[in-house]
Amino acid sequence: MPFPSFGFLLFFPCVLLCHWWLPGRSARGQNVLLLLASLVFYGLADARALPLLFVCALVNYATAIGLVTLVKESKRSVLFWSGIVFNIGLLAVFKYFGFFLTGVASLLNGGEGGPPDGALPILLPLGLSFLTFQMVGYLIEVNNGDLEPERSPLAFLTYVFFFPKILAGPVERAQHFLPRIAVRRSFDASLVSDGFRQVLWGFFAKVVIADNADAWLDPVFDGSGARAGSTFLLAASMYIIQLYADFSGYSNIAIGISKMLGIPLAANFAAPLFATNVSEFWKRWHMSLTGWMMDYVFTPLSFLLRGLGRWGTVVSISVVFLTVGIWHGAHWAFVLLGALQSLLFLRMAFANALNRPTVFPDRTLLPTGKHLFRMIATFLPMMLCFVLLRTEDVGGWFRVVRGMFSSTLFSLPGQTPWPLLGMIAIYLLLEWWQRSEEHALRFRHSALPAPVRGAICYVVAFTALWYGGAHQTFIYFQF
Repeated sequence: MPFPSFGFLLFFPCVLLCHWWLPGRSARGQNVLLLLASLVFYGLADARALPLLFVCALVNYATAIGLVTLVKESKRSVLFWSGIVFNIGLLAVFKYFGFFLTGVASLLNGGEGGPPDGALPILLPLGLSFLTFQMVGYLIEVNNGDLEPERSPLAFLTYVFFFPKILAGPVERAQHFLPRIAVRRSFDASLVSDGFRQVLWGFFAKVVIADNADAWLDPVFDGSGARAGSTFLLAASMYIIQLYADFSGYSNIAIGISKMLGIPLAANFAAPLFATNVSEFWKRWHMSLTGWMMDYVFTPLSFLLRGLGRWGTVVSISVVFLTVGIWHGAHWAFVLLGALQSLLFLRMAFANALNRPTVFPDRTLLPTGKHLFRMIATFLPMMLCFVLLRTEDVGGWFRVVRGMFSSTLFSLPGQTPWPLLGMIAIYLLLEWWQRSEEHALRFRHSALPAPVRGAICYVVAFTALWYGGAHQTFIYFQF
């Protein structure tokens, strides 16, 4: 049941009304309702995976309690690492087993790929990548003594299956989420209003920008016919904007829905397309994943390798970005994406530029010349790297890059989608205008009068209703 669907427009208002008026005066009643609604939501999306996710949740629930019950350190260590291996192994089997079979078959067949005859494809359960990271983080926090294990199966299952975040995040941490559902949520009109406007902005980004871009991008990336270099450049630029609109749109819808239920989730994007360097880009792009990688991979690994000096930094950064690349899927293109990102990051690390103060202008109407130059210098390499997520094939990526840097780079793109480019320009202008806010329709520090703010929301809603594209699946569902 995708968010931009008629079914969800019936489902969510029912859940919202029941959540605030039916469960009585207890947090338990609200959590029961949310868990049941989440099981229905996920069951309609991927019912076959429900038993697997239940097993995963119960194993982690029991493992966390065991970590504070066992007295012997050796037994605790065995239990902890067994839990980590269980979670990562589960993801590895469902997400990477086919990749492994293809690689083995390629070696056995003299370089010709393809899984062995009779090998059954393994379908990745929706949301398993996000769930795995949440469970691994949960066990680490409990093992380190930073979090008490959740004793209530109802609360823990609600955390695991909470429907706004289960399919594509954010990667919500248990220490933030569980205390919020331990007490009864009281209706907050301002939070519900802000959540509704955030949902509205997410729908606009998804259906107007991301969905409409598909119709023009598909023929460019499908490999058929000759394309001008300028066409490839426009397509690559449009794709990273589409990806941002799609994923940030999903995140805004998910976070806004959760706000309306009285449970704020972690922010996931903060105007990354206006970043002035690669480090700042990753601090603003998919922030819940970036924060997770920094806390649970980079920091402990760099501490472990601190004796190696600069080489320890090289290894730590490389492992982090290769993990991020492979997390997106079992393709060599994603391995290359991670390698390229690590190279970009290492260049900053060797120049001691990772911790330099940002030049991001939070309060100026227009970007400064310095910021504009750095923003373009950051956008272009990120644009080239992210095309790998679209081609999912190293050969296809080289075809796009080779075609881009041809003699036709400075010609006019073929069949330029001017109406869509106009929508993208408006979208980016609103993002820039509200770049210091959680979403573009928040208006927290805006001097605009209430009627003008209401008119802007109305225009956004009207545009999403009448100019929405036909494509509905979120891009990040495949990751």
